[in-house]
Amino acid sequence: MSHEKVLVTGATGKLGRELVPLLLEAGVEVTAGTRDPERGRALFGSGVEVRELNYARTETYDAALMWADRVFLMPPPFSPDAYEAIGAFLDWAVAARVEHVVLLSGMAMPEESDLPLRRAELHLEGQDVAGTIIRPNLYMQNLYPGFIYRQIRQDGEIRLPAGQEGVSLVDVRDVAAVAARALTESGWAGRSVTLTGPRALDMHEVSRILSRHTGRPVAYEPIEDQEFQELLEADGWRAGEIEVILGLFRSVREGWRKPVLADLEEALDRPPRSFEAFAAELEGVWE
Repeated sequence: MSHEKVLVTGATGKLGRELVPLLLEAGVEVTAGTRDPERGRALFGSGVEVRELNYARTETYDAALMWADRVFLMPPPFSPDAYEAIGAFLDWAVAARVEHVVLLSGMAMPEESDLPLRRAELHLEGQDVAGTIIRPNLYMQNLYPGFIYRQIRQDGEIRLPAGQEGVSLVDVRDVAAVAARALTESGWAGRSVTLTGPRALDMHEVSRILSRHTGRPVAYEPIEDQEFQELLEADGWRAGEIEVILGLFRSVREGWRKPVLADLEEALDRPPRSFEAFAAELEGVWE
């Protein structure tokens, strides 16, 4: 595949910044699509072609897709308009005759739901193009950096509406590794994989593991949706994004994100990274 080119959309996000180097290591030519090209150039250097790509501006599509054979399609995170945002771009990519689209979706997507990511899955499945759907569980990296990390630093607490159910958190680096294989190997057309970590942890267990590695007490306080909404509003999240995030935590409380599946281990020929290993890598950041 060294002669082929892959367009990575959302290239400067948590997943994209892990995926781009893996593709380069595989000998693939990469275009990094991002709304912030300067940030992309700072991240990836001269070895990666960086193009502006804004789903809301169709005039950015052609340059990003130029000579691309395969596309990693990243919906805007936590967006209630994720389907509308990427639908037109997906149509454009198919018209540009890309060969394969790998769509990032999410775990716990009921087949009959009208959720934006499920609509995106169905849209891809209805296209005349090879498609792969990747459905990860919540990322370990949602705990660092970001909103939850700031809670831990300031108050020694994790305050979330997650109830008492477990979540098989997955390391974003493992998700990137699966995406890289889907984009560089044969046999992935028509496949859907759900990616989880090696075991389900409730937030009390997450807090205990973090406590061991921070050297300071970390506690989990279950809170109601309304209180969490107020915390997110104070942190600058928009109303539509907040509703999506509240929906994610409802799926946690209902047990939809507890299962541990074998898809990741089968794709990578190794076990997924554990939350304990992730926490151990971050010991210094909590001081």
